Amino acid sequence: MNDNALVFDIETIADLTPDNRDDVAALARARDMTPEAYGGLCPPLARVVCIAWYDIRTRALGAVFDAKLGGDVGAASVPVEDGTRGSAACTASGCTDEADLLTRFGELIERHLRQEQARLVTFNGRAFDLPVLIHRSFRHHVTAGRAQLVKAMNENRYRPLAHVDVMDMVTFCGASGRWPMAAYAIGYGWGSPKRELDGTGVWPAVQAGRILDVVRYCAADVLATTHVYLSMQDAPPASESPA
Repeated sequence: MNDNALVFDIETIADLTPDNRDDVAALARARDMTPEAYGGLCPPLARVVCIAWYDIRTRALGAVFDAKLGGDVGAASVPVEDGTRGSAACTASGCTDEADLLTRFGELIERHLRQEQARLVTFNGRAFDLPVLIHRSFRHHVTAGRAQLVKAMNENRYRPLAHVDVMDMVTFCGASGRWPMAAYAIGYGWGSPKRELDGTGVWPAVQAGRILDVVRYCAADVLATTHVYLSMQDAPPASESPA
C-alpha cells in the first residue's frame, strides 16, 4: 500500500463547568438541545476525550485518551472489532489531561506530514474534527500540529493535498446527499462501527468511567472510515473532470 495517509477520528463531550453551564444552557435552548448535546457538538465547547488513528502505510492503530476521565496514564492494548467479525489491537495511551492529549496528537500530525506524500483523512473532518482540534488547541495554548490543521482547513476542498475529507468523496463534494459514515461502511461490506456505542452514548460512557469503551468505539470508526476511503480509491478524484 503506497497511500501514506493517517486516518483519524475524535470523540468529544461538552466542556461544562459551574461557571459556564448557565450560559451554555441558554445557547442550547435556542436550538432545543441539552447543554451536554450542544457543548459536545459546538467546536469551541467540545472537550476532546479521545483521538484514534490508523496509519495506512505502517498499519498501526493507535489512540490517545484523557485519563482524567478513567483508565490509566500510560499505554495499553485495547481490542477493537474490525468490521469483519475479527478484531484489531489498538495501542491506547492515557494522557494527563486534554492539553496533553492535544499536544501528543499534534506532534504525531507534525511527524506524519513531514513524510513524502503524507496526508490526513477524516470523515466530515472539515465540518467537525479539524475545527474542534483547532479551537481546543487555542483554548489550551497548544501549538503542536495547529498550523498544519489550520492549513488543512483552508485547503481547496476540490483539490485536497494535506487533508482528504471522505464525506466529500462519498457525496462528490455535495452533489449527492449526506449520510452517516456507518451507512457507507455497511454499503461497502464492512460491519457497522455503531453496534455497541454511537455518538450519543459517549457522554454517558464517560460519566460512567467507561473511557476505554469510548476508545474502542473511536478506533472502530477509524477502521470503518479507512475501509470506505480505500474503497473509493478506484473512483476519479473530485478535482478531475470526466473525459
